[in-house]
Amino acid sequence: MLKHVSFLTRDLSAALQFYVRLGAVVEKDTLTPEGYRRGVLRLGEGRLQFFQIPGEVATPQGHWAEHIAVYVPALPELLRDLQAASVTVTRDLQPSPGGRPMAFVLDPDGRQVELLEADG
Repeated sequence: MLKHVSFLTRDLSAALQFYVRLGAVVEKDTLTPEGYRRGVLRLGEGRLQFFQIPGEVATPQGHWAEHIAVYVPALPELLRDLQAASVTVTRDLQPSPGGRPMAFVLDPDGRQVELLEADG
């Protein structure tokens, strides 16, 4: 069972705020013993962890094949809200291969995030 996935971010506050808009819950926003800022978000059963480390740069792969996928309620409305907040949409609302509504957006570091309509 997956515990968490960890990423670098250039702006932890922006990353946390973005994922909270997608339904995540901030569990930690703290400093590590080395003085690095660390944030942990709960998304369902899993966790996303972000580190903001001076001198380190987040360099996500731009291709959609490397992405985070998240179930969200009311995807069309969320997508409109994200667009109004200047979030970059890289794949507009369309059916996923399984027939579920989906879209792709970029998080504040340019990481691809697949949004899938949640059940009910």
